[in-house]
Amino acid sequence: MRNKLFRSIGFRISFISTLFTILILIVMGIFVNQHVVNYFYQQNQKEIEGKIQLIENLFQQKPSNFKDSLDEALIGHDNLVIQIKLANGQTIYNKKNDHTDLSQLIQNRNGQWVNWKNKDQSYQGIMVNKNLRYDQIDQNMQIIAAIEVTDNYYFLHSFKQQLLMIGLLGVIGLMFLGWLATWQGLGPIRKMAKLSENISANNLSNRLDLSNVPIELTPLATAFNDMLNRLEVSVDKLSAFSSDLAHEIRTPINNLMMQTQVCLTKQRSVEEYQDVLFSNLEEYEHLAKMISDMLFLAKSDHNLALKNKKEIDLKQEMRVLFEYFEAFASEKHIQLKQIGQASIHAEPAMIRRAFNNLISNAIKYGEPDSILEVKLSQDHQHSIIQIKNKVSAEMQALSPLQLSRFFDRFYRLDSSRHKAEDGTGLGLAITKSIIEIHDAAIDVFMEEENIVFRMIFKMQ
Repeated sequence: MRNKLFRSIGFRISFISTLFTILILIVMGIFVNQHVVNYFYQQNQKEIEGKIQLIENLFQQKPSNFKDSLDEALIGHDNLVIQIKLANGQTIYNKKNDHTDLSQLIQNRNGQWVNWKNKDQSYQGIMVNKNLRYDQIDQNMQIIAAIEVTDNYYFLHSFKQQLLMIGLLGVIGLMFLGWLATWQGLGPIRKMAKLSENISANNLSNRLDLSNVPIELTPLATAFNDMLNRLEVSVDKLSAFSSDLAHEIRTPINNLMMQTQVCLTKQRSVEEYQDVLFSNLEEYEHLAKMISDMLFLAKSDHNLALKNKKEIDLKQEMRVLFEYFEAFASEKHIQLKQIGQASIHAEPAMIRRAFNNLISNAIKYGEPDSILEVKLSQDHQHSIIQIKNKVSAEMQALSPLQLSRFFDRFYRLDSSRHKAEDGTGLGLAITKSIIEIHDAAIDVFMEEENIVFRMIFKMQ
């Protein structure tokens, strides 16, 4: 139970803030108390010093009856103690008619302020020696002046109790308010927990409302919503991929089953069986290529390692690819053109496969009697490759969203051309994976009548 309590964020915040407040209150209490004590101490000193000055003035005035004059001057000051003694020990004035020798109580500490107690009464005073004229003779006198501070001590004691009570109530109030503020402040986290309980593959649309989230928790709430956005997109893509995969595999399987069933309906010649087997072999090869591509994509999704990266001269690489695709391009009367030069640090076999897919698609979907242009450029930070070719009016009308879907798995602009083009619909998805494995970026956009695939590699 104790460990669970200390794991509570609200309790820890309240506990730490309470300790900090107690420390502040202690320091403030000591400071305030000392300030009040010093205030009373200084006020008492001023009053006593004033009375000593009064005594000196009376001696200078040489009154006929010194005692009566001093009594009259001290009327209303019942808390004062005045004792005047001559050098021979004779007491010539004692305000309270107390026969106690005060010089013994303050231990003859001449000129020093002292505190003492006498008969449960507390006093603060000073003893000074003055050379004054008395009975027509200059005599050395001992003047002891003090003030009763018992009431001050009672006041300070009561003040300390009240200060302690106020501090205690303040600490309790602060603990409650700190816990309440923490409870309310952590409300979005509780909402996250409640929202997380309802998250499933079929329910990813709920989001946290950021309008009432505390500033300190806004980054967390924003990251949580972004995570749900990414998760929703990934689940949607996975669902679409599963559906497309089932469709793609079903087609060759159905072809195999249909051809086999037709073949088994009656006795066939060897040549007919061979034709069926050759047709089935084409479907098997199509399935094998699809499975191989899917395996590559699965590996790339789990950070496929690049073990043989090296510097690649793209100008030379494109020259080799152009020689390979020259016959294919000639069939469609497409001219291959390369501009500029650049180099990248990459895995040769994988990057060649990516370029092969892009050039193959550009020739496959390019308009006859057009130019397929590969433009290379490089600066201190990036190497840029652009593959541009003219496309049909149908493709020129594609929106940016439709263009971005080119990199989705099994995506085809025209499914009716599936068999004619003999592809798996994974070529551009593989290309994007290869590019991203190399910490590069790829995008596609329209430029007048041309479609442009652009890849940007960071310089090593």
